[in-house]
Amino acid sequence: MGEMKSAWQIAMEKADKLGKVSQDELNSIKYVPEGNRIASLFIQDEKCDLLSELGKFPADDAGRFIKKGIDEILVRNITLPHNDEDTRKTKRAMAGLRLIKENKKQLETVLGLINTLVNQYQVALQQTYAEFKKKAEASIQQASRTMRPQRGDQMPLEQKLQLQLQEEWREIHGELDAQYDKALNEHRQKILELS
Repeated sequence: MGEMKSAWQIAMEKADKLGKVSQDELNSIKYVPEGNRIASLFIQDEKCDLLSELGKFPADDAGRFIKKGIDEILVRNITLPHNDEDTRKTKRAMAGLRLIKENKKQLETVLGLINTLVNQYQVALQQTYAEFKKKAEASIQQASRTMRPQRGDQMPLEQKLQLQLQEEWREIHGELDAQYDKALNEHRQKILELS
């Protein structure tokens, strides 16, 4: 019968089988979060000088991983515009990418595609909302003409209908967002692949 091993021995054997952590993995763990921090600061603070912050690190492995962390956050902040803050963050992220990316021509091509996509999204959202609003108003008018409140109803009919319509709008809006987010994610991935 074999010798019984402690949990520690079993864990150590498993760790040995997995191998050692590479220098790139260590650098990634150490420097990518710092790049994330710098990019977050850049997005929030108009006075932040991204190139100066990046210049504080040598262009060797540390700089490469810092830049990777910056890329991650800048790309993540390119979003569909749901409010003015989303628009501001997207513009700021694009400005940051223009500063740090070396392949400017390809970057501008992708950013142009993103701007076109955002414009198409805004038009589609406006059209979809106008159509929805027209149908919703018709539904409310129809319901108020044909239905009478039930006895014991705590909520007026129009209020119930408005809540139902709000839920329908959230679903329609969510579907539209999902469609455009899919295309936006493809563009984001292209940016991450650029040097």
